[in-house]
Amino acid sequence: MKLAMLLPLCFLLFVFNTQPLLAAEPEPVVDKQGEPLQPGVGYYVWPLWADNGGLALGHTRNKTCPLDVIRDPSFIGLPVTLYAPGLDYIPTLTDLTIGFNVKTTCNEPTVWKLSKVGSGFWFLSTGGEAHAITSKFKIERLEGEHAYEIYSFKFCPTVPGSGVLCAPVGSYEDADGTKVMAIGDDIETYYVRFQKVSTYPQEKNQGFSSV
Repeated sequence: MKLAMLLPLCFLLFVFNTQPLLAAEPEPVVDKQGEPLQPGVGYYVWPLWADNGGLALGHTRNKTCPLDVIRDPSFIGLPVTLYAPGLDYIPTLTDLTIGFNVKTTCNEPTVWKLSKVGSGFWFLSTGGEAHAITSKFKIERLEGEHAYEIYSFKFCPTVPGSGVLCAPVGSYEDADGTKVMAIGDDIETYYVRFQKVSTYPQEKNQGFSSV
């Protein structure tokens, strides 16, 4: 895949799929046990249909740093940590800093950021900064009576003005078969559940790999 340079922030905010900012009221994000997510605590992020296929880090594109956020169907995944400034729980529809609490061979933070790949297409990458607009993500709950613990990630930073990039995060299969988390045209929303690491059976808490 041919790369393009990360566009200036002003262009990022006013192109692609512009929508109004989320209007619903924030509420606590809860894990599979119904407990509110806590800042700084490790959580697995799993698809709806399995306790594997969690989020991880991988070398994609040019196979160099920065690492991208991927989905590995054969792997439990790496725990993510989430932060909401000034709050002791993680709310929906609120700017969050998200990252992996792991060390990697790339000498850079594992904080998520949006990285431009092509026209109207972004990968979830690492090397972000807590206060940068490209590292502001939200969690949105799936609407419906039986969707209490089902969520999706969204890039929809809270900034002044109405023309802001606001789009869901989905899964994109790269040329080599890697499932990369991305934002772009024709990418379906990827729905997830959260499992607190400390409450997951230790015998299943295996398989971590370094990148």
